[in-house]
Amino acid sequence: MSSSLFSIRGTRLFVEQYNEPCEEVLLYLHGGPGASCVDFCYFQAEALSDSLRVIAIDQRGVLRSDPIQANEHFGLNDIIEDLEELRKQMGIRRWSVLGHSFGGYLAVKYALSYPESIHKVIFETPCFDVKRATRSIISKAKEHFIHVQNQPGIEASNEYLHGNYKPNELWNALGDVFQLLGEDKNLLYFRQLTTHQYDEIMQSQASSNDMWSKNQVHSQKLQEEGLFFENLLPKLSGLTQPTLLLAGAYDPVCCGEQQRVYLEKVQDGRLVMFDRSAHFPRLEEPEKYTIEVLNFIFS
Repeated sequence: MSSSLFSIRGTRLFVEQYNEPCEEVLLYLHGGPGASCVDFCYFQAEALSDSLRVIAIDQRGVLRSDPIQANEHFGLNDIIEDLEELRKQMGIRRWSVLGHSFGGYLAVKYALSYPESIHKVIFETPCFDVKRATRSIISKAKEHFIHVQNQPGIEASNEYLHGNYKPNELWNALGDVFQLLGEDKNLLYFRQLTTHQYDEIMQSQASSNDMWSKNQVHSQKLQEEGLFFENLLPKLSGLTQPTLLLAGAYDPVCCGEQQRVYLEKVQDGRLVMFDRSAHFPRLEEPEKYTIEVLNFIFS
């Protein structure tokens, strides 16, 4: 494994590479916005690199990449252009893309913008539509509030689920719901893994609070721009690459409705369910995950 900072379009992106001589290339796109590639590289990057050249990045302004300044313009399309410029700089003719959560949203945008640059697309518990995803998360939270008899949580969930809210308003509402959940928030995202185990993975590579705090600028600017609140489900039919959807049976983000539309819209789209996982199949069922990704890439 090697890591370095690549100068891309006026900034520097942190890039990790594995098995560089291999011709078959896989690019990993993290979620968040602003989550970093740390947890993917913890196991999957090494495991997949037995057969692939694996490239994982911290997106512009995230963690080990250069920070975004408060007065600097930054939006969704900057990430897409960064990816394409990185591909050119690295001399890669075509690569496959694996996007987790918000990274799945980016993978759709990138594949539609530069179809000739991408061989195959893998979605891990993606968010194709923020409104459907946030409603699903709040619905899962409501189930938990009912279970623990948290009446303020139940009332807040009902308000957001039954009110007439726009995608950006529901996204902001998650902050209220998460505050009512407290430490139980992560119960929505993990099935096998504990919060402590996940935190240990993340802190193993980036323990500085300063490194994490700059992610907030990345996320805030994307929210203010608002482009990622667009529903991409209708655009999935425009994908020309072979695609695979990796879904967690307990995932609150890529809900059943998004899975159904994916299968309807994407020609020959494949779905693999991880029965013991929530939002992070790569960590909760790692061996199965590695096998499914490699089988798809080499099929």
